[in-house]
Amino acid sequence: MTALASVADFSTVAASADAPLLFGSLQIDPQRRLVWQAGQMVDLTPMEFDILLLLARRPGQVFTARQIYEAVAADSFDAGWTGISSMVYKLRRKLGSDIIETVRGHGYRFTPE
Repeated sequence: MTALASVADFSTVAASADAPLLFGSLQIDPQRRLVWQAGQMVDLTPMEFDILLLLARRPGQVFTARQIYEAVAADSFDAGWTGISSMVYKLRRKLGSDIIETVRGHGYRFTPE
């Protein structure tokens, strides 16, 4: 599966890109850790923000739940990698159901408008 990059690549991307990301009405500011949709600030937990940022930095790329967990929460004791689906569910409720697509049997991908 060439679409799946190593987790080490995720941290390199995260450390090097602080420029805001714009996807239609969605704006993600990595440096300030803020998200706006249609001009309204969206209240995300730190874990939700990290998941969204990971996916948004590589639109269209499929990430398994385990890859997401290892990239954004490996040091956290709050939830295991199986809890990623719950976080994605919460992100969809806050940002719209079409922002993150489930790729059945593989994982999740960011699908901006």
